[in-house]
Amino acid sequence: MTLEFLPELARAMGRMTDLASRADGTEDVVGCPGWTTTDLAVHLGTMHRWSAAIVLSGQSLHTPRVLAYDPIAEWYAGTATALLTALQAVVPDESTPNFSGVNETAGFWPRRQMHETTVHAVDLAQALGIEEAEWRPEADIATDGVDEVLEIFFPRMVARGFSPVVAEPIALHATDTGDRWVIAPPTDSTMPPSVSRDPLEFAGATITGLAADLYLSLWHRVDAGRLEVSGEAARLLLAGPLTP
Repeated sequence: MTLEFLPELARAMGRMTDLASRADGTEDVVGCPGWTTTDLAVHLGTMHRWSAAIVLSGQSLHTPRVLAYDPIAEWYAGTATALLTALQAVVPDESTPNFSGVNETAGFWPRRQMHETTVHAVDLAQALGIEEAEWRPEADIATDGVDEVLEIFFPRMVARGFSPVVAEPIALHATDTGDRWVIAPPTDSTMPPSVSRDPLEFAGATITGLAADLYLSLWHRVDAGRLEVSGEAARLLLAGPLTP
């Protein structure tokens, strides 16, 4: 990945800061059961600090234990600024570790943190009861988010012992962008499902919908009922483990 993700990361951070300033901190976060909006902001700020430390040190690091201060929106904004500054201080091709073992360069982190922030901004907006039109991701961001789940998090889930359920080939189709993916069962149970962008490849089951609905359904942030799902294999995939 390259620094092309930095502008969208900055915009997502701005949305998160604004939403955090509108929360009283006690609202329940549906997408993260057991968390309040304060918990959510502290988690995301911690991820920003952790990512910045990895990028600047070039080393694998444990997630830090942090102390946040009030107002939480101001603390969060500080962590966002720290991450953006760190990402601007490195060349995207610089060797940098990450948790996935895929694309271990500094350029991995703007994309990962952009999606982390986008999804958690959705969480915060939902907790505040904000209309969907105000928090729905743009189609291009959502399309890349589907790619990231399939490329990065499917292998991550397998490594953690929570393999996505892929019993037969399953096709995903974003009706607004025309993007298509085919997910096929692995040849070895220790491996992640294979993913192809070949629209001509046969798939026995299908999941069809707008890019944002596909993206947020893979993260279990919207009801998969808004998608057109054909085949039991597709239903099992959506109901099972997909992301942490």
